[in-house]
Amino acid sequence: MKPFSIAFYNTENFFDIYENSKKFDNDYLPTGNRKWTKERYDNKVLKISGVISELGLKETGEPPLFIGLAEIENKRVLRDLVESVHLKDFNYEYVHFESQDERGIDNALLYRRDFFENVQSIPLSNSFLRENGREDFSRDILYSKFQLKNTLIHCFIVHLPSRRDNDFNKEFRNLILNTLRKKVDELLDKDPSAYVMVMGDFNGNPTDVDAQAILNTTDLDDFEINQLYNPMMQIGFGMGTLKYEGKWILFDQMLFSKSFFNSNENSLKFQSIHIYKDKSVQDWDRRFKGSPFRTYVGNKYLGGYSDHFPIYAILNY
Repeated sequence: MKPFSIAFYNTENFFDIYENSKKFDNDYLPTGNRKWTKERYDNKVLKISGVISELGLKETGEPPLFIGLAEIENKRVLRDLVESVHLKDFNYEYVHFESQDERGIDNALLYRRDFFENVQSIPLSNSFLRENGREDFSRDILYSKFQLKNTLIHCFIVHLPSRRDNDFNKEFRNLILNTLRKKVDELLDKDPSAYVMVMGDFNGNPTDVDAQAILNTTDLDDFEINQLYNPMMQIGFGMGTLKYEGKWILFDQMLFSKSFFNSNENSLKFQSIHIYKDKSVQDWDRRFKGSPFRTYVGNKYLGGYSDHFPIYAILNY
């Protein structure tokens, strides 16, 4: 069997430098508060694409066969990534739909078309009606169905609403989780042996009570066909993909259906999960040493990568 990697990366407000009147991108313009110049944008393209090319490289000798991305503004950003010096030789294609997210950022996916056929990709829109009658919007769930040789893979990419303002978005987040679970159930009811995975920024740890209950996640080796295995639940205390108020949190996760743990020969199998914490993506400042090396803190430009570390899984086929 041959190993390959898949990955997820929240890229921290990855905007281009051009104004879009339909988005709140004023801070990310050359004339904006953050002075988002072409030089700074090109530096971020180089950095993010370089990280993508390294995810799973040591274990498989190849960059990931596909990677989910969060906080992407548009197709221009994705095109610049796949055409970058780090990725141009790997024949990546991208999937992206414009959502009604109020920050103007979306989920997206890159996949290597030499290995995968994109059978179908659709956005699953998310909105929530507040008590005052105002309708809030968030990133779409991105659903993609891929063919890998004789295996059909269903992948959902999520970026759930944040926990700001005393978890103002808790009900909205749970509504999206219920939408996701319903879609997963539809696939598993139709085909209990379906290969279904979820990846993304859950804005909650793997032990989040609501998420566990709604998505029916587990870290047990022997689990039921309707459960989803969350390997991030096995990651030790004091580890995470981002820091908040000096504490590690593990918002970035991957979930897998039962079929990824089949004992059948020539079937797709989950092997391991990893947080990519190479020194290059860590902050070197004495106060924040070891934390993700961010692009900005407030309006202060640091020139780093993202406020999240990426995650990747090794699968065997």
